Amino acid sequence: MKLKKWLVSILLISSLWITTAYSAQAETGSSIHNESIYDLYVDRYFNSTVANDYNVDIKDHLAFAGGDFIGIIDKMDHIRDMGFTIISIGPVFSTESYDGKAVLNFNEVEKQFGTSKEFEKLIKTTHDKEMKLMIEFPLNNYSANHAWASEADKQDWITSTDNGKLTLDLKNEEVQAALKESIVEFATKYKFDGVKLSELEGAPTDFLNELIEALKEVRDPMYIIALEESEADFDVNYSEQRMIDFRDAFKNTDYPSEVIGATDFNDLLMIDSLTSERFTYHSALENMFPPTRIRTAIGTMLTLPGVPYMTYGTEIAMNGQIPEESHQIMNFRVDEELIEYIKDINSIRAKSDTIRSGDTELLKNENGYVVYKRSSNDETFIIVINNTSATQRIDLSSDIVGEDKELKGLFESDIVRPSDNGSYRLVIDREIVEVFQVTERKGLNTAYIVAMGISYLLFIVFLVVVWKKGKQRRRDDDRKKAK
Repeated sequence: MKLKKWLVSILLISSLWITTAYSAQAETGSSIHNESIYDLYVDRYFNSTVANDYNVDIKDHLAFAGGDFIGIIDKMDHIRDMGFTIISIGPVFSTESYDGKAVLNFNEVEKQFGTSKEFEKLIKTTHDKEMKLMIEFPLNNYSANHAWASEADKQDWITSTDNGKLTLDLKNEEVQAALKESIVEFATKYKFDGVKLSELEGAPTDFLNELIEALKEVRDPMYIIALEESEADFDVNYSEQRMIDFRDAFKNTDYPSEVIGATDFNDLLMIDSLTSERFTYHSALENMFPPTRIRTAIGTMLTLPGVPYMTYGTEIAMNGQIPEESHQIMNFRVDEELIEYIKDINSIRAKSDTIRSGDTELLKNENGYVVYKRSSNDETFIIVINNTSATQRIDLSSDIVGEDKELKGLFESDIVRPSDNGSYRLVIDREIVEVFQVTERKGLNTAYIVAMGISYLLFIVFLVVVWKKGKQRRRDDDRKKAK
C-alpha cells in the first residue's frame, strides 16, 4: 500500500509538472473560486491550552469541550496537508454555547477559546502557512444575556427573549446599523479574510448587501458567504437542495446523479454542514462503507466547477444525526488512506486553473456513472466518476479527446492510447473517481531507455567489482592461513 501511494504521488508530480502551468495556493489569486473550505467549531477541534478550560465537561455533549485557538494552530498542518485553503472557524465572540452562537458581547473574544492575542496569532499563522481564515457572524438569536438586552435604549430592537434567546428585529434600521458597526469594527481590528453570515431569517436583502459591501471595503480579499439561501450578493451560491442532492447521489451506488451535471461556477459544493445530519449517517443507513462513499463524493466535488466545502471530521467519517452527536471532539487518529486521497486530488485542483475554473462538457450521466471533460487553452482532463456497483467502460472519439493523444490516469489507471479506429477506451472499476490528463502521444522515450541502460550497466559493473574484491580477499585469507 505504501509503495502504491508513493508511485501515485510521483505520477501526480511528474505528469502535472510537465504540462500544467503551476500555481501554488498562495498564487491562485484573490477569487473564492480558487479556494476550498474546511469548516469547524473552535471548541470541538483540539484542546491545546488547559489554562482556558473554565467550564469544560467532555462528558456533556452540550458543554464546552476545551478546543481553542492554539489548538487550531497546533493541528493546522492537518488541514493544510489535505490541500484546503480556507479555514472557517465559527463565531469567536464571547458566548454561552460551545458553537459560539449564544453571543454575549461582540466586543470580546470568548475566553474559553483563548485571548485576543492568541486569536491574532491564529490569523498570522494561517497567513504564514499561505491559507486564509474565515469567521462566522450570526445576525440574530443571541443569548438572552447579550449586552444589548440590558441597555434601555435598545429595548425597541428586541422582539423576543423566549427560550434564553435574544431575537432582534432585523428590519429595524438601528439594529442594522449596530450589527454593521459591530462586524466592521471587528474585521478592522483583526485581519481575517472572510465572513460566513448566519441566522439570516428576517434580514432584508438590501441590508445584507450593504453589510457585504461594507465588509469588502475593509480589505481585499474579503470573502462573504452564507449557508442559508438568500438573494443577496454573496460570493458563492448556497442551495440546501443541492447539498441534499449531492448527499443522496453518493450515499449509495447506482443512484441518480443529475446534480453532478447541474453544478455552476458560483455554487458551493458540499455533502453536509455543521447544522445538518452527517453524510456518514446517511451512508450508514444504506449499509454502505462510509470512507469509500466519502472518497467518491469528495473526489467528485474537487474536480467540478464551484467551491468545495468540507465539514471537519469528514476525513474520519464522523457520524451524527443531531448536533449533540455530529459535533464530536475531533479525533486525529485519521484514516491515512482517505487523507492521502483528499490531499492528492486537492493537489491537482490547486495546481490546475482548468480544474478550478475551466470549461465543463458533460459526456455521460446515468445513475452514478458520470464522465465530463474539463478544458482550457492550456490543458484538458477527462473525469470519470464510477459511482456504480459494476465496472464501467466508455469509448471516447478523437473529436472529444483529440487526434493522436494519450490519457494518463492519475490514480487508478495506466496510460490510454487510441485504438486502430482512433477511439479511446476507458475502463474504470466500481466506486472510483479517475482523473485522466490528456497529453500529446509519445513514442519510445529514447533518453529514458538509454539512462536506464546505463544504470543497469553500472550496476552490473558494481557487482562484478564487488565479486572480484571478495574473491581476492578470500585468496589473501587462504594464503595467510597457509603460512
